[in-house]
Amino acid sequence: MMVIQSCLTIVFDGSFYKAILECHDDNSYSVASVILGSSEPKMSLILKLINQDYQRFHFHYEPDEARIVTKHINPKRAQRLANKAMKSHGISTQAQSTLQKQFEEKKKLRKAQHSTEKRLAEELRYQKRLAKHRKKHRGH
Repeated sequence: MMVIQSCLTIVFDGSFYKAILECHDDNSYSVASVILGSSEPKMSLILKLINQDYQRFHFHYEPDEARIVTKHINPKRAQRLANKAMKSHGISTQAQSTLQKQFEEKKKLRKAQHSTEKRLAEELRYQKRLAKHRKKHRGH
């Protein structure tokens, strides 16, 4: 039996509210982050985000080294644990480190794409300059 646990956390990081979704399944951990805006999100926006706009989440998957052993938890205990987690802390450190890795990978990808575009633009300028030079020296 495959058990998937998800945790949605809304945090305010100085200027914007962010939704951070953590998912644990049997052998992997994934986390995604979406910026909600500068005003406090209403419950209707959060429900719409989960029910309809789920594709806005770009998950970053990471294999789970420490497997989470899940067993049946009493619903009241689960609710108490959820309330305790809400009061004690926001985002888990594993989510922060995974989001940081995702950010670094995106940064490397952007740098590679930018350097490729820059190289192609340089090549295009060179070809134009060469064509202009050849046109000037065609002879009569």
